[in-house]
Amino acid sequence: MGTKNSILLGISLLLSPLFSKGELARASLSDTANVSIIQWSLNGEIGSFEPAGWSTTDLPSLTRAQAVRMGLRIDEYVDERFDPVKGKKAAAAYYGEELNLETAAFNFKSGTLLLADLADEANVPLRKLENANPHLRRDVLPAGVNLYETLVYLGEDQLAVLAESQLNYQKGLEAQYERRRKQILSFMPDPNTHELITYTVRSGDYLGKISTNTGAKVDDIRKWNRIRGNTIYAGQKLNVWVPKGKDVATTSVAAVAPKEEPAEKEEKVLASSQTEESDANFITYEVKPGDTLWGIANKFPGVSADNIKSWNKVDELIKAGEKLKIQTQTISDYSPDKYPSTL
Repeated sequence: MGTKNSILLGISLLLSPLFSKGELARASLSDTANVSIIQWSLNGEIGSFEPAGWSTTDLPSLTRAQAVRMGLRIDEYVDERFDPVKGKKAAAAYYGEELNLETAAFNFKSGTLLLADLADEANVPLRKLENANPHLRRDVLPAGVNLYETLVYLGEDQLAVLAESQLNYQKGLEAQYERRRKQILSFMPDPNTHELITYTVRSGDYLGKISTNTGAKVDDIRKWNRIRGNTIYAGQKLNVWVPKGKDVATTSVAAVAPKEEPAEKEEKVLASSQTEESDANFITYEVKPGDTLWGIANKFPGVSADNIKSWNKVDELIKAGEKLKIQTQTISDYSPDKYPSTL
C-alpha cells in the first residue's frame, strides 16, 4: 500500500471543515472582498434548476444555468454547486468576489469508483464520506470529480481493478435492463389500440375477476406484472393494457361474478401484503456501513422503508453485511441509471 506509485486519496481539509447539507462552514474571502469571515450554508435541491448549493447572506446560491456558466458540472452523477470548495468559489466569483479557499482532494481520472470501496479502504463509515461530499448524487465517484475528507493510500493497479469492477457491474446492469425491456415489448399490445392503466388490487380480487373487469387475459396480466401462479395481494398495483376507450375503474371495481367456479381454482387475494413471493421477483441488496432503511429505499424509485421492513421482517436496526430483499415489481423505474451502482 505504501509503494512509490501509491496515490494519496483525499486529505482532510486544510483550510475549512466539511459539513453535511444544512450545516455551516467558515471560510476566508480575499482582502478585496472587504469581509474577513463569512458564514456558508447549503440550501436547495441537488440537481434543481432553481438556486441551490452553497450560499451566504451576501452571496446567493446559483441556479443551474448560472453554475454551468461558471464551469461547474451538473449531471446525473454530480452537482458541483454543492462541492465544498468549487461550489463556494463559483458562487463568490459569479458575484465578483475572490475566495481564497484551497484544499487537497482526490480526483480520479481513469474511470468510476464506488464510494463504498473507497470508504472500506479508508476504514471510515460510508455515511461520513457521503456527508463530506454533498455534491455527489449517487454512490460512485465519477472521473474528474473531487473527493474530500478521507485519507487512504491506493496503488495505481488497485485503483484500476476497482474501476474495472464497477464498469463490469454497470455493463451487467444495462444488459439486464435491455433483456427486461425486450421481454416487455415482446408481449406488449399495440399502443395504437391499447393503453396502459394501473389497477389497484382490493380485498376479494383474483386474477380471473380482474380479467373480467379489464378485458385482459389472465396470462397477459401475469406476464405484464411478472406474476407466477395466481397469488396477488390487496393494495398491489398491476400494469394492465386495455383497449383504448374502455372505461375501467382502477380501484374498487365490481366485477361480474362468474356463473361457475373456474376449472383451475384461483387463489383469493390475501388481506395483507405478507405473501410468499418467488425469489425471481427480488434482488438482493447488501447493507453497507452507515446505511439506513430510508437511505436504501431512496436508491430504488418506488420503494419505501416500510416496504423493506415488510419484505425482510426487520425493524429499523440493520447492520453492515446484512442482505435485504428488494421486490423488483415495486421499483417504478428500471432504468440502469436509477439503480444503485452496486447491490
